[in-house]
Amino acid sequence: MTDFETRERAWIALNRVRTRIYRDAERALVAAGLPKLNWYDVLWELEQYPDGLRPVRLQELLLFDQSSFSRQVMRMAEEGLLTREPAEDDRRGKVLRITPKGREIRARMWVIYRSHIDRGMQSAIEAGSLEDVEVASRRR
Repeated sequence: MTDFETRERAWIALNRVRTRIYRDAERALVAAGLPKLNWYDVLWELEQYPDGLRPVRLQELLLFDQSSFSRQVMRMAEEGLLTREPAEDDRRGKVLRITPKGREIRARMWVIYRSHIDRGMQSAIEAGSLEDVEVASRRR
Protein backbone atom coordinates (compact mmCIF):
# COMPACT_ATOMS: atom_id res chain seq x y z
CA MET A 1 0.00 0.00 0.00
CA THR A 2 1.32 3.45 -0.90
CA ASP A 3 1.67 6.24 1.65
CA PHE A 4 -1.24 8.04 0.03
CA GLU A 5 -3.47 4.96 0.23
CA THR A 6 -2.62 4.65 3.92
CA ARG A 7 -3.53 8.28 4.54
CA GLU A 8 -6.69 7.89 2.44
CA ARG A 9 -7.84 4.89 4.51
CA ALA A 10 -7.12 6.85 7.70
CA TRP A 11 -9.15 9.80 6.38
CA ILE A 12 -12.10 7.54 5.56
CA ALA A 13 -11.92 5.87 8.99
CA LEU A 14 -11.87 9.23 10.80
CA ASN A 15 -14.81 10.52 8.78
CA ARG A 16 -16.88 7.41 9.43
CA VAL A 17 -16.34 7.74 13.17
CA ARG A 18 -17.02 11.50 13.08
CA THR A 19 -20.23 10.98 11.09
CA ARG A 20 -21.56 8.41 13.58
CA ILE A 21 -20.71 10.63 16.56
CA TYR A 22 -22.21 13.70 14.90
CA ARG A 23 -25.44 11.90 13.96
CA ASP A 24 -25.93 10.33 17.40
CA ALA A 25 -25.04 13.52 19.29
CA GLU A 26 -27.35 15.61 17.15
CA ARG A 27 -30.27 13.26 17.76
CA ALA A 28 -29.63 13.39 21.51
CA LEU A 29 -29.44 17.19 21.50
CA VAL A 30 -32.74 17.52 19.64
CA ALA A 31 -34.36 14.96 21.99
CA ALA A 32 -33.20 17.11 24.92
CA GLY A 33 -34.78 20.22 23.37
CA LEU A 34 -31.40 21.78 22.57
CA PRO A 35 -30.11 23.25 19.29
CA LYS A 36 -28.21 21.21 16.72
CA LEU A 37 -24.43 20.96 16.57
CA ASN A 38 -23.99 23.76 14.05
CA TRP A 39 -25.24 26.15 16.77
CA TYR A 40 -22.87 24.55 19.29
CA ASP A 41 -19.99 25.14 16.87
CA VAL A 42 -20.80 28.86 16.59
CA LEU A 43 -21.20 29.26 20.36
CA TRP A 44 -17.97 27.41 21.11
CA GLU A 45 -15.96 29.58 18.73
CA LEU A 46 -17.47 32.79 20.10
CA GLU A 47 -16.69 31.66 23.63
CA GLN A 48 -13.01 31.40 22.63
CA TYR A 49 -12.98 35.07 21.55
CA PRO A 50 -14.39 37.30 24.34
CA ASP A 51 -13.82 40.42 22.20
CA GLY A 52 -16.03 38.90 19.52
CA LEU A 53 -15.53 37.93 15.92
CA ARG A 54 -16.61 39.32 12.62
CA PRO A 55 -18.94 36.92 10.81
CA VAL A 56 -16.44 36.22 8.01
CA ARG A 57 -13.72 35.25 10.48
CA LEU A 58 -16.14 33.12 12.48
CA GLN A 59 -17.18 31.21 9.37
CA GLU A 60 -13.51 30.44 8.61
CA LEU A 61 -13.07 28.85 12.05
CA LEU A 62 -16.14 26.63 12.13
CA LEU A 63 -15.84 22.85 12.07
CA PHE A 64 -19.22 22.19 10.52
CA ASP A 65 -20.66 23.42 7.25
CA GLN A 66 -22.91 26.37 7.96
CA SER A 67 -25.36 26.75 5.12
CA SER A 68 -27.54 29.83 5.52
CA PHE A 69 -25.03 31.20 8.03
CA SER A 70 -26.46 34.75 8.05
CA ARG A 71 -29.96 33.52 8.84
CA GLN A 72 -28.59 31.17 11.49
CA VAL A 73 -26.75 34.05 13.19
CA MET A 74 -29.91 36.16 13.11
CA ARG A 75 -31.95 33.33 14.68
CA MET A 76 -29.30 32.82 17.36
CA ALA A 77 -29.36 36.55 18.12
CA GLU A 78 -33.18 36.47 18.32
CA GLU A 79 -32.87 33.59 20.82
CA GLY A 80 -30.49 35.74 22.89
CA LEU A 81 -27.48 33.44 22.42
CA LEU A 82 -25.26 36.02 20.75
CA THR A 83 -25.17 39.72 20.01
CA ARG A 84 -24.52 41.50 16.72
CA GLU A 85 -22.88 44.85 17.41
CA PRO A 86 -21.30 47.45 15.14
CA ALA A 87 -17.53 47.02 14.78
CA GLU A 88 -15.60 49.84 16.45
CA ASP A 89 -13.20 50.30 13.54
CA ASP A 90 -15.85 49.98 10.81
CA ARG A 91 -19.39 50.94 11.79
CA ARG A 92 -20.81 49.11 8.76
CA GLY A 93 -19.33 45.80 9.89
CA LYS A 94 -20.66 43.65 12.71
CA VAL A 95 -18.98 41.85 15.60
CA LEU A 96 -20.59 38.77 17.08
CA ARG A 97 -20.31 38.00 20.80
CA ILE A 98 -21.67 35.16 22.90
CA THR A 99 -24.14 36.12 25.65
CA PRO A 100 -24.46 34.59 29.12
CA LYS A 101 -27.48 32.66 27.84
CA GLY A 102 -25.36 31.41 24.92
CA ARG A 103 -22.67 30.22 27.36
CA GLU A 104 -25.28 28.39 29.43
CA ILE A 105 -26.82 26.67 26.39
CA ARG A 106 -23.38 25.72 25.03
CA ALA A 107 -22.44 24.20 28.40
CA ARG A 108 -25.65 22.16 28.48
CA MET A 109 -25.04 20.99 24.94
CA TRP A 110 -21.45 20.04 25.79
CA VAL A 111 -22.56 17.54 28.44
CA ILE A 112 -24.44 15.58 25.76
CA TYR A 113 -21.94 16.14 22.94
CA ARG A 114 -18.96 15.17 25.10
CA SER A 115 -20.55 11.88 26.15
CA HIS A 116 -21.17 10.98 22.50
CA ILE A 117 -17.60 11.87 21.53
CA ASP A 118 -16.27 9.76 24.40
CA ARG A 119 -18.50 6.74 23.70
CA GLY A 120 -18.09 6.98 19.94
CA MET A 121 -14.31 7.19 20.08
CA GLN A 122 -14.08 4.40 22.66
CA SER A 123 -16.30 2.15 20.52
CA ALA A 124 -14.24 2.92 17.42
CA ILE A 125 -10.99 2.14 19.24
CA GLU A 126 -12.36 -1.12 20.66
CA ALA A 127 -13.72 -2.15 17.25
CA GLY A 128 -10.40 -1.40 15.58
CA SER A 129 -12.02 1.23 13.35
CA LEU A 130 -9.12 3.63 13.85
CA GLU A 131 -6.29 1.19 13.13
CA ASP A 132 -5.68 2.84 9.75
CA VAL A 133 -5.23 6.17 11.56
CA GLU A 134 -2.62 4.62 13.85
CA VAL A 135 -0.77 3.10 10.88
CA ALA A 136 -0.79 6.41 9.01
CA SER A 137 0.54 8.28 12.04
CA ARG A 138 3.42 5.82 12.46
CA ARG A 139 4.40 6.14 8.79
CA ARG A 140 5.03 9.87 9.04
